[in-house]
Amino acid sequence: MEVFLYLLPLFFALALGGLLIHAIFWGMKFSVDAGHVRVRVYGWTVRKVALSDIEWAAQDWCFWNEHYTNTVSSKRLVLLRRRTGLVRNFLISPAEPQEFLKELAARGVVVR
Repeated sequence: MEVFLYLLPLFFALALGGLLIHAIFWGMKFSVDAGHVRVRVYGWTVRKVALSDIEWAAQDWCFWNEHYTNTVSSKRLVLLRRRTGLVRNFLISPAEPQEFLKELAARGVVVR
């Protein structure tokens, strides 16, 4: 029992790491509603960008960005260039990038 108490922090760290990896790769979703692009983790909004603040969107990548990605594939990346903010490039990775860009275009965002 005493050995188990020494290993308890290790088990806790492994469980927390597993939850974090699951949240990033399987729990993160991206949606467009009437006024915002939302980044959701398990249904909770963790970040949102106003559609009126998006200058343009493209299926691209850049070095200096604020990123919420859940893939290692560069084919799924969508770059949102914002009009305001210190870091204006916002990088996300929706499951269907072309469909996501079409939805943004339907809401009035310029798509490159």
